[in-house]
Amino acid sequence: MTNIPKHRVSATECTLSALSLGTVKFGRNQSVKYPSGFDLPSDQALSDLLSQCRDLGITSLDTAPAYGIAEQRLGKLLKGQRKDFEIISKAGEHYHSQSQQSAYDFSAKALNQQLEQSLRTLQTDYLDCWLLHSNGEDMQNLSDEVIHCMQQAKQAGKVLSVGLSGKTVAGGKYALTHLDTIMMTASLNYHDEDELFEQASANDKQVVLKKIFDSGWMMQTESDAEKQRLLTESFAYLFAKPAVASAVIGTINPHHLQQNVQAFNNSQG
Repeated sequence: MTNIPKHRVSATECTLSALSLGTVKFGRNQSVKYPSGFDLPSDQALSDLLSQCRDLGITSLDTAPAYGIAEQRLGKLLKGQRKDFEIISKAGEHYHSQSQQSAYDFSAKALNQQLEQSLRTLQTDYLDCWLLHSNGEDMQNLSDEVIHCMQQAKQAGKVLSVGLSGKTVAGGKYALTHLDTIMMTASLNYHDEDELFEQASANDKQVVLKKIFDSGWMMQTESDAEKQRLLTESFAYLFAKPAVASAVIGTINPHHLQQNVQAFNNSQG
């Protein structure tokens, strides 16, 4: 097993592996913004990928009801293995495959219903991290009612930590004050939310990173050596930030998964 460290998320019982596996491609290949199309993997391919993750030390999985049938597939694939993985999921967005559009509902009632559905679908009695999805209106969505709803779920033991998967700096700052964590976008090329790193440290909070390779667009090069250099530089840059607990890497390619882990290890000296 590769020695990928685990980090505690703020002052909670949630710990995440430094690299988390994103599972959008487990359940949805429509209306996505990746450089190229893809077929959904077979159950066996995903089972093998999860085994590879565990062997490499990647134990945290990032999913959501908005990721098509990803939660449904994970629930079946993780049967008997729940203790080996941490699960990050979300609420507030639901994807309709027929219309290929997302619907949003940030009411406390809808969030609670979605949480209960996620727990049933994932076949677990708790989530390690539960995040509010974003439609870009983070401050409007982070109402007192929503924050209370999320904190109540935590107090009830249904989730170990709560936060926002946001799109705005204002929302990120507010969530870092009232919740445990945020999932924020950062990469070598994207710095619009960088002030949230300092805000998190000031609040003694840890963050999870998304789109660290610009949803795959950063890696559109024919040179494997160049890809490996960019991977290593990305991890070195991002994990130099003290507030970073985990970075989500979204892949269904076993070779790419191995490359990510090798680059991460190289970046850490």
